[in-house]
Amino acid sequence: MNKKAGIGWVFLILLMAFLIFIAFVSYGLFYAFTEGYETITISEKWEKYQGADSKYLVSSEDGQVFQITDTIVKMRFDSSNLYARLKEGQNCRIKTQGWRFPLFSDYKNILEANC
Repeated sequence: MNKKAGIGWVFLILLMAFLIFIAFVSYGLFYAFTEGYETITISEKWEKYQGADSKYLVSSEDGQVFQITDTIVKMRFDSSNLYARLKEGQNCRIKTQGWRFPLFSDYKNILEANC
């Protein structure tokens, strides 16, 4: 392989790495700044463990699953308190962030709940 062909492959690999990096950063930003409001009735709540980490999860009667996690972008660090306040059978108006993305095991994040 000549020197020019080697430089071309290096450039292609660097370009692909840059595009993948931009895709992950864009995903995080879009997720963080996507907000919505919904009214749900809480069907069930549980914790999902992934190694040493865990997520608080809540399902609604219509089959949606939501997570309750802290978020630096929204400066919210009381997810445990919010999770503890929610009770099965409650009707709640929730403020959400993000969307469901099965590949990354992401769910809409509940930011606020008025029950």
